[in-house]
Amino acid sequence: MEDCELCGSRIDAAYGISVDGVELRVCSSCAKGKRIVYREGDRAAKSGKAQAAARQKRAEEIEIVDNYGVKIRKAREALRLPLKVVAEMINEKESLLARVEKEETLPNEALTKKLEKALNIKLEERAEITEERRSSGRKDSATLGEFIN
Repeated sequence: MEDCELCGSRIDAAYGISVDGVELRVCSSCAKGKRIVYREGDRAAKSGKAQAAARQKRAEEIEIVDNYGVKIRKAREALRLPLKVVAEMINEKESLLARVEKEETLPNEALTKKLEKALNIKLEERAEITEERRSSGRKDSATLGEFIN
C-alpha cells in the first residue's frame, strides 16, 4: 500500500490526477472533482504484466498546448466568428469560453474536443512523463496536505 500525495492517508486504489502539469497519485476522496488521468485498481490484485501495461499507459499523458487561449481566439477571429456564435455552435456558455480564451480556466477534455472540431485547431499534445516526475512512493516524503496545514 502507498500513501496519498495530498492527504497522506493509506490508499489501495490510486487515482492519478494532473495539477498544473504535475501528476499526483491520490486517494478517491482527494480525486473527487479533479481531472483524473488514470485510475489504478487494487495493486495487489494485478498481475505483473497488467502492472507494466498500466505504467506504460500512464507514461503517455495528454496535455493542453501552451497559450491555448491565444490559439483559440486567433482561430475564432480568423473565421470571423464572435464568441457568442462559437458558444452556440458548441452548446457552451459564452462566459466559460471567455474565461478559457483569457486562460483563466483550463478546458476539460469534452470542451477541448468541441473547440478543436469547431475551430479546426489542435489543442492537445501527447507528453511523456519521465520517471523523475512520478511519485517515489516513499513514506519519508512530504505530502501537499502537510504544507497546507
